[in-house]
Amino acid sequence: MSDILFQPVRIGSMEVPNRIAMAPMTREFSPEGVPGGDVVDYYRKRAEGGTGLIITEGMAVNAAGAHDGPIPLFFRDETIRASAAIANAVHGAGGKIVPQLWHVGVQDSPTEVNPSTVKQKPRRVGPSGLLGTGEMGGDALDEQGIADTIADFARATRAAREAGFDGVEVHGAHGYLPDQFLWPRTNRRTDGYGIAADRTRFVVELIKACKAAGGSDFPFILRFSQWKSFDYAARLAETPDELGAILKPLADAGVDAFHCSTRRFWEPGFAGDPMTLAGWARKLTGVPVIAVGSVTLEMDFKEGMTEDTGGIANSAARSKDVDAVARLIADGEFDMIAVGRAMIANPDWANLVRAGRQADLRPFSRELLASLD
Repeated sequence: MSDILFQPVRIGSMEVPNRIAMAPMTREFSPEGVPGGDVVDYYRKRAEGGTGLIITEGMAVNAAGAHDGPIPLFFRDETIRASAAIANAVHGAGGKIVPQLWHVGVQDSPTEVNPSTVKQKPRRVGPSGLLGTGEMGGDALDEQGIADTIADFARATRAAREAGFDGVEVHGAHGYLPDQFLWPRTNRRTDGYGIAADRTRFVVELIKACKAAGGSDFPFILRFSQWKSFDYAARLAETPDELGAILKPLADAGVDAFHCSTRRFWEPGFAGDPMTLAGWARKLTGVPVIAVGSVTLEMDFKEGMTEDTGGIANSAARSKDVDAVARLIADGEFDMIAVGRAMIANPDWANLVRAGRQADLRPFSRELLASLD
């Protein structure tokens, strides 16, 4: 059944050689915001390991949107030049690659990966200056600030194309800036970008600007989620109809694929129906969908970040996960699966699965985050 994982799939104009993606994971190995040769090798190994699509860690589109660890600062010319080497390396290994464009918004994002790194602390900005807790955490963007931020995303998209990437992904999940505009708890504006007026306007304008900057044939992926990094029970939409009211305008604006971030890929999206959240996204929009969430792991995302024990499930569970992914793809619930921590431990995850060697997957442990391999 797993053969379907190794069939090609199209995202806009991009043909990906198989259905396996590397999930974006913040690694913090870019001193001064510039990725070096170790970062190039890190992504190249995953492409050599059979991964069809690499989605990089989040790359900041401007200083206000930067995470406080040493992530790639994609608004700097030297970072863009250095990132071109990443794209070339992945292409040389037969894979496709998109950078994830990131703006943390008001949500402060203290580094958990490498706590000893030097922090960057720009003043945070968002739709209303509110954290998900309801407390003030920064400044509300005025309309000029909104326009400037959208322009920064567009500029980064153009730079990605010029650097040789195959498309872009915008991080619109987990409580970061686009999500803050979509979520009533963080968007209390009373103007045209307010939740009561049009909860999708900011993201729609961002998508259109990026498509104009990169070209209509330059694929645009949007990552979204229900949960936030500070609130796992949060919900962007309570019903499929509410989800459709959010995703349909975004699809119409030019999204070529949705990346549906869940903590467990197999769980139902809404009560009373077994369909996954990724399945609902595909059903509601007709747009290709990438699913993600604890594939071949015994612990979900946040558990695996705090425990020292191995994070690879037992052999039977690994095979069950792979079979479940293949079945859900065959059933049309989603088109690709993204693999995260299991691929940190196993750069050759795709090749091992292709060979039916799930039993050989190496365990993930938190210690692996301390180095880039």
